[in-house]
Amino acid sequence: MKTSQPAIGAGMRIVWWNTGLSPTRARSKLRTQHVAATADVLIHLIDVAQADVIVLGEMSEASAWSLREACTRARLEYNWLSAFHRAGRSRFSVCILSRKDRVRVEADEPILFRDGKSVIKAGLYFAVRLLEAGEWCDLIVSHWPSRLHMDRHDSGRTHIAAFLRRWIEDNLPGLDDDANVVLIGDFNDEPFDEGLERYLHASRDRDKVKRNAALLYNPFWRHLSSFVPGDAAQCLSDPGTYFHRGGRDSWWRTFDQMIVSSAVLFGRAGWRLNEADTRVVPQPPSGLDVRSRHRFFDHLPIIGHLERLPT
Repeated sequence: MKTSQPAIGAGMRIVWWNTGLSPTRARSKLRTQHVAATADVLIHLIDVAQADVIVLGEMSEASAWSLREACTRARLEYNWLSAFHRAGRSRFSVCILSRKDRVRVEADEPILFRDGKSVIKAGLYFAVRLLEAGEWCDLIVSHWPSRLHMDRHDSGRTHIAAFLRRWIEDNLPGLDDDANVVLIGDFNDEPFDEGLERYLHASRDRDKVKRNAALLYNPFWRHLSSFVPGDAAQCLSDPGTYFHRGGRDSWWRTFDQMIVSSAVLFGRAGWRLNEADTRVVPQPPSGLDVRSRHRFFDHLPIIGHLERLPT
């Protein structure tokens, strides 16, 4: 059945940002200036990025409370769902905000597996619904281990990707048909690393995904380049999402990504990815200069735009 083009701006904008406020293996950054800087970024995500769903990583009960108090707009206009489940000796550190008048988020479910004596966090599952339309999509939020604690070539990284892939296939039927599945987060892997490409099956090739709908699609392959044309407004790629000052060959890494099912890429079931609007959040506030030696943050927020198609 043919469908008309959606109205410009229709749909849902989902943001992910690793705030760094409350890392699970480091001291929380809850000094007044850190919280105030985070609140400034949050206002930018509300006013400029026009985010309907904002997923914040490296949070805790204390940092969520402090941020709510510091950002009145976010407190009044968004529902806050904290997902701080225990996971062995660690915990999940995700807080998800949803615009009260547009979006409903529920079904907070940890995705865990055991690797020897360790409990590994593969992701968190949420069901997300746009109130005006009624269509649901499956949202999986992940924050995989830092490369400081698990090297790029550690087989544990591919185990996490393979487990998450199996979980999706077992729990979200219709992946190769009409399942609207969105993965977002800080994977601490680049799009070309083995875990994401080979084991999660997140492809950069739209035609391949069209022929094999069981594949996922990763639009962040194109954000591996620092090419900037004369007119910055025409820049179609971002240099990365994480600034690693100690990088040997490159300062930039594309660790924060949004990955979608084939149904979302091609709009088979109510949602369609707007790839041009899926990237690093544009025009970040001055306090979000991740390259500064005096920075508060080292990750940039990313945004994904899902257009709503008429049924």
